[in-house]
Parts: sequence; structure tokens; C-alpha cells
Amino acid sequence: ATQLRNLPQPQTTLNYLGRFDYPPSGADAGWTPVTDVDLGRHPDSDLAAAAVLTIDAATVVTEGTARLTATWSYASGVLAATDVDDLTELWTEALTALADHISRPGAGRLTPSDLDLVHLDRTTLDALHHHYPTLTDVWPLTPLQAGLLFHAELGGPAADAYVVQFVLDISGPLDHDRLRDAVAALLGRHPNLGAAFTHTPDGTPVQVVTTTALAWAYHDVTTAHRPAAELDDILTADRAAPFDPAEPPLLRFTLVTTGPDDHHLVLTNHHLVLDGWSTPLLLHELLQLYEHHADPDALAPVRPYRDFLEWLGTRDVSASVAAWDRALEGVEDATRLAPGLDPHRDAGPCAERVVTLTTAQTDALRTVARTHDLTLHTILDTAWALV
Repeated sequence: ATQLRNLPQPQTTLNYLGRFDYPPSGADAGWTPVTDVDLGRHPDSDLAAAAVLTIDAATVVTEGTARLTATWSYASGVLAATDVDDLTELWTEALTALADHISRPGAGRLTPSDLDLVHLDRTTLDALHHHYPTLTDVWPLTPLQAGLLFHAELGGPAADAYVVQFVLDISGPLDHDRLRDAVAALLGRHPNLGAAFTHTPDGTPVQVVTTTALAWAYHDVTTAHRPAAELDDILTADRAAPFDPAEPPLLRFTLVTTGPDDHHLVLTNHHLVLDGWSTPLLLHELLQLYEHHADPDALAPVRPYRDFLEWLGTRDVSASVAAWDRALEGVEDATRLAPGLDPHRDAGPCAERVVTLTTAQTDALRTVARTHDLTLHTILDTAWALV
């Protein structure tokens, strides 16, 4: 207060009063602004001016139309009326130019002060804007995402073990276009699914939220000699197509029709944007959107992923590191399944082996889990560790 008191008295005061929305006129409209009556808002000529120039501005919405209004009051002993007229014209021209600029494609770029989850300088942010013209935000990575990105970049696209494929079999009539629209609406609800993963010049990984085109493909193989074999070939090729973490989207949808009432929706994604817990939730939303003809308002509002990143930013990282240090104390090396395996050997494509337990075996495992207050997953992990 003392420092402000010693500063020169400001000569200009700008007071923005906010936005005032008024209902349409009519008998039931209630209060509406008076525009044709002078209520004596001009200050008394004997009253000292608060500043050389005072601008009182507000946005008034009537009949659905918003209009910015401003009242200019000035000390007539200091400023001439012609000077104030010139200022108002320049002010109006500047506002008009700003409105014209932000209506153009690509205008309204973010500045470093707009980013509250990461700290970027102007040069770095400009470079991201150049590479991702539709950038809307920049976020940090979660610790798990940082680890996944490290392994994805270390192994390269050909050896990326974090490409996941899920197939949803659909029986009955299906509107392909309606399903595609539902997928587009789904991605619109979750901007994080369209994120790109890159690094700042100092090596810090960030995820760039940007608008991307929907990765969608449709194949009708009903007339093929062996539709099931065609489906397998499509799945294999789609699973083998690599993702570049820096080039979104990191998930793609493929719909394959193998018969009049047999359809298969294939979701292939990188683990960076979607995990096993989230996939069922995402598919549940997709089916709801399909039912409601891709109307996002038919679903409950979604909690933004950004909120989780904000919460994560409040956690004590050093305390978390210390906790894991204690948990992993004594572990000096990774668990090796095949110690003699050449690390440079090509492991080949991923293969599956399905093992089915009997009902009696499953019940016995559940009994063991309940007896020891464990989950079935913990029991399976223990068996894997023993092997």
C-alpha cells in the first residue's frame, strides 16, 4: 500500500461491469434495460473527476444479440472533446481489428501464461503450435505414461509391446454411419484420446492436446470366399501397423462386416492413451452414444482427464519415490524369464496361448483368494512368480 501510495495518480480508469443478459421483451419478460430515458447518469459538474479519462464498459444482451457498450467520461479541463473523439475512434478500430483477427482460422494461439500444468517458454510453445496447428492445451505426463513413452521410443515402432487390440463382436442389424458418428462423438468427449506425445528441447515429455481426424476404416468381406480368414488378415495387419506417439491419434477404429448380421468393431490403440480399466467404460459410452444417435447431451457430463493431472500435480513426488525405494529395497536386477536369451535377437510377432481352467479349479482358486483376503489377480501373479 505504501508503494502504491507513492506512485503517480493514474490518469485512466477502465471499469468493465460484466455481461447482462435480458430475456426477450414481452408481458412476462420481467426487468429489461431502459434505453430511451436519460436517468441522469452524467456526473455533477462540480464533482472532481476520479481520473482524467474514465471508461465504463459492459456487454448487454437483448433479444439474443450481444452488444458492447462504453461510456467515456473525461475531465474537460484537461482533455478537449475532439481529443476524446479521436481516442474513441482509435479504440473502436482496435477492437474491430481484434474481433476480425480472432475470427480467422489459426488465430488465438495460446501463450505461456495460458498453460498452468506445464512451464514452456514462448519459443517452445510456438514450435508446438507450428507442428500442431490445432493445439488447445499442453499437459504433463503421468509417471506411467512417461514410462510407456520411454519404452515405446526405446524399442521403436517395430518392437512396441504396448499396442493393444480389442474386438467387439456385434450380431444383428447395424447402421455403419451411425456407429461412426458415435465414435466421433465419443472422442469429442475425451480430448486426451487425441493427444500427441513429444518432448520439449530440454527433454521433458509433454502431451499436446490437439484436434485430430477420426481414424476410421470399414471393410465389407461378406462376399469373400472365407470371410473369417479375411477378418483375421485385417486384424493382423491392423495390429502390426505402428503408432508414432508424436503423431495422433493413437487409436483407430475398424469395422468389419463378415455377414448380413455379423459385424466386428476393432479398437486398436497405444497404451499411452487407453488402459484395460478404461476400455470397458469407453465402450459403454460408445454404445450409449449409438443408441442416442451420437447426441453427447444424452450422456452425463464427463469428468475431464485434465482434473486428474491437476490433482496429480499436488502430490509430493519425493514422498512417492521414497515409498517405492522402500518397497523395492534389495531388488538389484530385473526378473529374467530366459536369462540366456540374446537381447539383440528378434523376438518375432506376438502369439497367444489360451488356457482354460475347469469349474472346480476356478472355484478352488476363488476359495484360496477369499480365505487369504486376496484377489484372483494376485493369485495368478503369485503363480507366475513361482514359475
